[in-house]
Amino acid sequence: MPEAPTEEAVQKFTAFRARRDDSVRGPQGPLALALTHWVLESQQIDGVPGVWAQSETNGGLTVTAAAADGIIVDGREVDGTVEVASRASMAPSSVHFADGRTAFVIDSSVVGKPGETEYALRVWDAERAEHLGFTEIAAFDFDAEWQLTGTYEQVDGGVAFEHGRSQGDRTDSAVTPGVVRFEHEGQQFELLALPDGDTLQIVFADATTGSETYGVGRFLYARPAADGSVELDFNRAVVPPCSFSDQFNCPLPPASNRFPFAVTAGEKKPMFAESASDGA
Repeated sequence: MPEAPTEEAVQKFTAFRARRDDSVRGPQGPLALALTHWVLESQQIDGVPGVWAQSETNGGLTVTAAAADGIIVDGREVDGTVEVASRASMAPSSVHFADGRTAFVIDSSVVGKPGETEYALRVWDAERAEHLGFTEIAAFDFDAEWQLTGTYEQVDGGVAFEHGRSQGDRTDSAVTPGVVRFEHEGQQFELLALPDGDTLQIVFADATTGSETYGVGRFLYARPAADGSVELDFNRAVVPPCSFSDQFNCPLPPASNRFPFAVTAGEKKPMFAESASDGA
């Protein structure tokens, strides 16, 4: 019979769940994302004041508006044309609208066109979670049996792999700096991960995906230790941002990260009041 989890482990899990709930409800948390609009030419964006265009001098967009439009960029009222730097720049811009919504600019490499970049405006509505009737992220109870230890092996030159996206037919190429291996019920599994600073982002699916848990899959973040070990605490598996808003385009699990067994730990799905549309 498995040992009961320690009080400290349960307290840490409870605190993690509380932080997670706060983060998704935040003013720029995933529930708040109302719009992602890729700007390919000078244009107006439905529901957003001003005229937006790709910047010809800087990495990002420009917005042209009158003072009456109520747009604030980097703390200054827009009355004319203003540069809006992307999040990838050294000094990313912040945008505020008169109705309380906020925005910033993101970028992405153009598929099939190395060196070219596209830019999008992301608009956030802090009241969207309430409008959707969001109640909670359903999650499995803490289970110490899903706190696993694996090994991390760095590979010279990395390991190239491809993965799909939750929106459209797009396939992305990625390179992981190494592979994560772990054992479950006597069987060895090898994971490919997306690099995220000094952390690895593991996108996985399992036998619960699409039934008990969100259909796109789930994310698990892990940081390899100096000795090559890596803690895989599936109690901290989270649903991806696209489960909260279809304005996100999330990575799908590569083939190696699709488990034949059920991972009965971590988050399941966002829950919304029956009277509201989940919008995700």
